[in-house]
Amino acid sequence: MLLRRPSVAVAVAAAAFLVALPAAAAALFLSAAGNAALQSQVADACPAYTGAHVSSALRLDNPGLLDVRERALTTEGGRVPRLSAPVTTLLQQGELGRNKVNLVARTGFADHVRVLDGGRGPGVWLPDGFAAEKGIRAGDRVPVTTAGRTVTLPVAAVYRDLRSDPDQPYWCSLAELYRGKPLGETPIYPLALLSREDFLGAAGGSGVQIGTTIELPLDADGLTTANAVPVLDGLQRLRDDTNQAVDRYPDRVQFVSNLPAMTDRANLVVRALAGTVVPLAAAATLAGLVVAGAAGGFWVDRRRAELTVLSARGVGPAALAGKAVLEVALVVAAGVAGGWFAARALVASAGPSGLFTPAAVHGSIWAVAGAFGVTLGAVALVAARRAAHLFDVPPVRARRARWVPWELLPLAAAVASWFLLGDDVQAGAGGAAGTVARVPPRLVVAPILLVIALAIAAARAVRWLLSRARARGGPQRPGWFLASRRVLAGPVAAAVLTGATAVPVALAVYGASVTGSVDRTLHAEGQLIVGTDVVFSLETRAPVPPALADRASLVSAYGNARVAGSTVEVLGVDPATFGRAAFWDPALPGPSLDELLGRLARGEPVALLAGLNRAHGMSTVDIGGRTVPLTVVAVPQLPGKKSGNPLLVVRQDVLDGLGLVTRPQLWVRGDPDEILAEASGLPVRTYAEAANVTAAGVYSPITYTFGFLAAVSLLCGAIIVVGLLLYLTAKARARRSAYVLLRRMSVTPADHWRALCFEVGGLLLAGFVAGLVLAVVAVGLTAGAFDVNPSTLPGTLLSPPWGLAAGLAAAAAVTTALAAGAAQRAVSRARPAEVLRDAR
Repeated sequence: MLLRRPSVAVAVAAAAFLVALPAAAAALFLSAAGNAALQSQVADACPAYTGAHVSSALRLDNPGLLDVRERALTTEGGRVPRLSAPVTTLLQQGELGRNKVNLVARTGFADHVRVLDGGRGPGVWLPDGFAAEKGIRAGDRVPVTTAGRTVTLPVAAVYRDLRSDPDQPYWCSLAELYRGKPLGETPIYPLALLSREDFLGAAGGSGVQIGTTIELPLDADGLTTANAVPVLDGLQRLRDDTNQAVDRYPDRVQFVSNLPAMTDRANLVVRALAGTVVPLAAAATLAGLVVAGAAGGFWVDRRRAELTVLSARGVGPAALAGKAVLEVALVVAAGVAGGWFAARALVASAGPSGLFTPAAVHGSIWAVAGAFGVTLGAVALVAARRAAHLFDVPPVRARRARWVPWELLPLAAAVASWFLLGDDVQAGAGGAAGTVARVPPRLVVAPILLVIALAIAAARAVRWLLSRARARGGPQRPGWFLASRRVLAGPVAAAVLTGATAVPVALAVYGASVTGSVDRTLHAEGQLIVGTDVVFSLETRAPVPPALADRASLVSAYGNARVAGSTVEVLGVDPATFGRAAFWDPALPGPSLDELLGRLARGEPVALLAGLNRAHGMSTVDIGGRTVPLTVVAVPQLPGKKSGNPLLVVRQDVLDGLGLVTRPQLWVRGDPDEILAEASGLPVRTYAEAANVTAAGVYSPITYTFGFLAAVSLLCGAIIVVGLLLYLTAKARARRSAYVLLRRMSVTPADHWRALCFEVGGLLLAGFVAGLVLAVVAVGLTAGAFDVNPSTLPGTLLSPPWGLAAGLAAAAAVTTALAAGAAQRAVSRARPAEVLRDAR
């Protein structure tokens, strides 16, 4: 029966789609978020420690015990899913000539280095920088000392220093050995590689113990929180077997696997998200049910003549509701099926991950089944109610209800939720999984309720203004005149469409603002703590590599200075180069970094001090026990200032003139992998990266939460399109009749199309502007809570989503053009004789 009324079928199917999509998306999104958190941690971690990493000592007089361990781990590890073949490493510190080196024998190392010279036969493999410095080439013979004895070995190959290239997963467990530990103090020695036979032969059969590790890397391709369970069970069995094998490990053995903690953290992310994602999905589902109810009323309106006859013959509302259910059941089924597929595609493409657990898929199917039932129920309920009043005049009480300030209800709920809901930004109780930062529930619930309240108020204001403007004259141009008259003739519909447009625009802009602001704030915090992307602490002052010259600066650090009775750290900088190397955000409080460095560059006797405001204006500072005549300029923040430690920045020549022993540093901005490769020839002692300030997975729930809010906002955008369809379809018959008469009055099709564009576009534009205003209000009231790490400067840095706003404006323009074109095509196909005879 609905085939003759495609507009009703589309409205019902769209309503079912909008109910099913958020209901199905919630379970899928939570699963995808957990899997994405797990994948992110695994991607940032070393595969050797994600799988199984067994380390123990080995006495050189019993080397055969190493083969026994390898065979046992190969056998037991083969029973654990996703574990790769063992990789064994022997490690001992030794000397090559008079230079300390780390002697390493590692399974298959020759396939994971770039050979520059040699590469055949037994002997030691040396990094190119060390070999060039000592004048060593392949084929030379060098003395190697280890385990108390010295042997002469040939140089089998010279390979490219591992620090010169990005780290390979194969070498990740030894990265701290050849790169040094970030912020650590352990010296870095060259990595001399040998085969196992050469290593054991050089060490001899003494009773000296050496360090050995056997790694079983994890294959993380497609790993989820569900299929990780058998891996975790297998790792636990392997751990128990290793710890109990006293015969294989007479001394202490250490079994390390980070996968259990990673999985626990991923599940913690899911729990942290559930408190916000589930309410958002429920709210979106209820919004879809409102559309479903409207579709039920639309079905009654389009079948009014037939239903009136049936009612007059004694057919009751329940029977009419049953008729509605029978007619729309197949359409609803198609709509909810489309909603399930759309939910899966949306989460896979725009969500955190495309990996779903079987439980999540089954849960989404059950949610869709429930959506089918409640959608039919909503259509039947509204159809029965409307059918029961086919002959009734709307009561006075119903008309008076329009003037009740319903917006006060969500406004009061927003205020109550802000004060009653939790504001804790951390979830978890420590342990192996630690904690994760989450969005406080009030930061999601309260703004949504506030936006809804203000949208209702805006719609009420629009209705009142249109009602007041009905008696006034209108513009003379045909397009403007027709558009204004049609909008003024239906103030309720215009107000509803304006409010319905404002809500998704406001939620989308608000969610993007929060996500961008949190990301910008966290980025600034990490960069300010380190100072820039990468900071190298050098053994001695060295020239800047040419490839880094345009984004690097040499800095001197000194820790024994006092200002106003407080100990401060000191940085000596070159004002000409420090600005291009140090991080600075234009939104940071106080003078800009360029302005401050400009004062240093002009030779003013000033010192910049962050973290000690009471010292502002002092005329001297104490550096290394010497009084230096410098005027202190207190500023809110400086690059490199760590929490709780005041930082003093002076010109490099001032610090050099004191003759103090300082720590040379190289500050570089850019991609850390590229920087580390270019800095391989420097005498690096330690280094620090801004990207490593926050732990992996800590802030994932924040990004995921507002990603889901953005998806819900897109869903609300679909509701707008459906509402626009209903708005245009409800007036289709009157518009056809009017168009036929207007054509007789010399109104051209172009004039009528422009009138439709003005009518639809004006309402969407009003809703778009109102949505932007509502988003600004929501952001302004909650911006102080965007900083999830409030103890660290600089505080919240707002990031307005200009690109999203432009995209929404473009989408509104395209929607206007398509809707107006479709409506114009429909009226243009009308036959005047049939329209004038139509008495329905």
